[in-house]
Amino acid sequence: MYDAIVVGLGPAGSTAARDLARAGLNVLGIDKENFPRYKSCGGCISTKIERILDFDISSAIEERVKGATYTYKSGRMMDIMSDRPVGYNVMRDTFDTLLLSKAKEAGAEIIEGVRAVKAVDNGPSVKVTLADGRDFEARVLVGADGSSGFVGRELFGLNPKEAAVSITVEAVLPKGARGYSEKLFIDFGSVPYGYGWIFPKENYLSVGIAGDACKVGGRIKDYFNDFVNTHEALKGLDLSQRMGWTVPIYYDGAAPSVKGRVIVIGDTGHLVDPFLGEGIYYAIRTAKAAASVIIDNIKGARELGAYQQWLEKEIHPEFKAAGKLSDLVYNHPRLWYSILEKDPDIMLRFYDVIRGEDDCASFHEWVLGKVKSKPWKILRRWVESRLLPS
Repeated sequence: MYDAIVVGLGPAGSTAARDLARAGLNVLGIDKENFPRYKSCGGCISTKIERILDFDISSAIEERVKGATYTYKSGRMMDIMSDRPVGYNVMRDTFDTLLLSKAKEAGAEIIEGVRAVKAVDNGPSVKVTLADGRDFEARVLVGADGSSGFVGRELFGLNPKEAAVSITVEAVLPKGARGYSEKLFIDFGSVPYGYGWIFPKENYLSVGIAGDACKVGGRIKDYFNDFVNTHEALKGLDLSQRMGWTVPIYYDGAAPSVKGRVIVIGDTGHLVDPFLGEGIYYAIRTAKAAASVIIDNIKGARELGAYQQWLEKEIHPEFKAAGKLSDLVYNHPRLWYSILEKDPDIMLRFYDVIRGEDDCASFHEWVLGKVKSKPWKILRRWVESRLLPS
C-alpha cells in the first residue's frame, strides 16, 4: 500500500512525486516511456517558473527569450523586444529528465517503460493495473498521464475534443548557424484559432503550429505546410520528422479535478492556458498544489476537495480571462495584428503577464481602455461585449 501513485512522469507527475516523497510519503511513479524521451512540444517556459521551483534549471535552458518577431500570415514583420527575459526555451527530453531525477533523489519509487491501463477507486484506496499485469494500490491516485492517457478521459469524462491540435518538428541547424537569437518567431493568421511559431534552441529550431481542433477541421498538415514554406529561415532544413499532438486546453464546464481518491493535474486535467497553450508552468504549479493537499489529507488535516477549491480561486479565473483574450485574438487575427502595429506597447504589457507580474484580468481592462480611446468603433463594440471580465 502506497500513500500515493502518480501515473505519468512529465513535469506535473515528476513534480508531484518529488513533493510527496520529500514530505516522507511512500510514493510510486509510473510512466509508459523510458527516460530520457522526446516529447513533442514547443518547449518555451515562462520565466515565472522560477517562482515555484526551488532548484536551478539553467542546465536545461537552451535559449533565454526577450521578445519575438511577429508576422501576420508571414507578412508585415515587426519585432517587439523587452530588456528582460520573458521565457526560456528547453528541449523536453532534457528538462523532463531533470525533473524526474529530482523525484528519484527525493525517494520516489519509479517504474519506467510500462503503461498504466486501469484504475479502480475502491473507496479507501485506488488499485492501479499496469500493462504487464502488475497491480499496485495507494491511498491517492494522481493522474498526470496527459491528453493521451486514460485517467482524465475515462475516470473524469474530460472531453478530448476540447483541445488544440498541433504539428511540431525539431529542425537541426547547420553547425554554427543561429536563428532568431533571444527571440521567438510568432505568426498570427496562419491557422484557424491558433498561431505558428519558430522557437530557437541550441542546435535546433522548434517549428510548429497549433489551432483549435474543431476549427482546423482535419487540415492541420496543410496549414503546417503552408506555414513552413513561407520562411527563408527554414529553407534547406530537414522538416520531415514531424510529430502531431494535442493540447488539452482549459474549458468551461469541465468536470471537477477531484473525484473520490483520484486527483488530476496539468494536461490531464485540461489545466492549460487557452491563449498561449502554455502547459509546463501550470503542470508544475497544479502539481505542487495537489501534493500539498494530499500530504495534509494523509495526515488527516484536509479533504482532497481542497485542491478543487484552490483551482477555482487561483487558476480558473486566470484561464477564463485568457479564454476571452483568445476569442479576440484568434477569431480576429487581422484586427488584433493591426492593433499591435499601431501600439506595440500592448505586447510589452502582456510580457508582464507572461512573467507573472500582471494578471490577465487587469490586462483585459487596460486593453479595453486603450481600444476605447481609438477610432475603431466596430472593434470597440466587439471588445466591449467580449473582453470585459464577467
